[in-house]
Amino acid sequence: MIKKKILLIAYNFPPLISPQSLRWFYLVRELSSLGYDIDVLTVKMPERFKDLLESLPDKIAVHRSFPGPFYYLTFKFSIESSNIMRTESPDKTNSIWRVFSGIHFKFYRALYYFLFPDIYAEWFPFAILEGSRLIRKNRYDVVISSSEPRVCHLIGYFLKRLTGIPWIADYGDPWIYPIPTLRESGFKKRLLEKSESIILKRVDMISVAAEGIKRLYVERYPFIDIEKIRIIPQGFDPDIFSGIEGEKSDKFRIAYCGSFYRGLRDPMAFFEAIENIGIDDIEVVIAGRINEFADILRKRFNKGIIQYRGFIGHKESMSLQKGATVLLHIGNATDVQVPGKIYEYFGAKRPILCIRGGNIDTADDLIERYNKGITVANNKEDISIGIMKLYELWQKNMLNNSFDLESVDEFTWRKRAEEMSRIIEEL
Repeated sequence: MIKKKILLIAYNFPPLISPQSLRWFYLVRELSSLGYDIDVLTVKMPERFKDLLESLPDKIAVHRSFPGPFYYLTFKFSIESSNIMRTESPDKTNSIWRVFSGIHFKFYRALYYFLFPDIYAEWFPFAILEGSRLIRKNRYDVVISSSEPRVCHLIGYFLKRLTGIPWIADYGDPWIYPIPTLRESGFKKRLLEKSESIILKRVDMISVAAEGIKRLYVERYPFIDIEKIRIIPQGFDPDIFSGIEGEKSDKFRIAYCGSFYRGLRDPMAFFEAIENIGIDDIEVVIAGRINEFADILRKRFNKGIIQYRGFIGHKESMSLQKGATVLLHIGNATDVQVPGKIYEYFGAKRPILCIRGGNIDTADDLIERYNKGITVANNKEDISIGIMKLYELWQKNMLNNSFDLESVDEFTWRKRAEEMSRIIEEL
């Protein structure tokens, strides 16, 4: 294979952590080991943000540009990189900070309404300038844009028009969900769909993280050649997991790492189930962005059965997963996005309690096919039965032997990178 040079446009990239950030952190590591020369164009972060930077190979060149005024201030005053959020009880969350967070959210909603295609559009002029400079300086064989956020594909589109370099658009999420998830006006959705159709007519290849996105886009944009859409799901890195020590507990610990969203990934039935179980040696640890559900936890769980740790570092999250008794997965109401944590859970080698999402749930199918845990419907009664089944296996010291907890090689990031490499070589 002739060594090829890639320009990756990824707003979400370490030390800014999100599912799409982790996707491309691992993919560029593996693609680099396969012989690709990679430049990353991303946003500049405050120096105190350091998550995963030490694990990024030196030969991957990261170019950072100003994110725009709103997110510059957001990152500057964010507490996600500090220990302020890491409280064992939501009651300890700083009340003054909650007031400021409320004000920040109002500005966010206003900007989200007016900026196009999303609030991250303020990065667009700075990314275009830096991207154009990099293209003048280097000879790239392919440009890859990573969405979310949407603005990355807009940048990819303009760089494609300016240069003609082959372009791959990578989707972790669709631009417009088939169910309501964001309060966007009908006018904005129509404008998004029209703009995206223009973008997709220019793109050379499309990679998506789930089968559901491919099906949605083939239906939504009939002009797309189905052969141009390739599925590259999320994955896990066995090497990084092997170097992390699991955080243990004497109790039956259920751990959840990820985000909650009302109407899409809703934890209320689980909260009701765990609230009524009433067993002293069962505990729940939640880490991640849980949005409006933080207030629910604060009001309903003041006796310590649920620990909310806020947003934690990626390796700390992996330690929590690896040491848990059981890992909790809550499926989405739609299959156009599969929470990447399900593959990471496979890498943690712990039994999984999977709460099914919609009628089609990829995580549910994977857990049953590979015997990684049990799946239940998203209602209080079935969840309670599932928890007690796993708890009784744990009490009898039969939990680990009841499931196949070995790694699944096809879900590793190395295999995902090999699939991306095949797309690049086709171009």
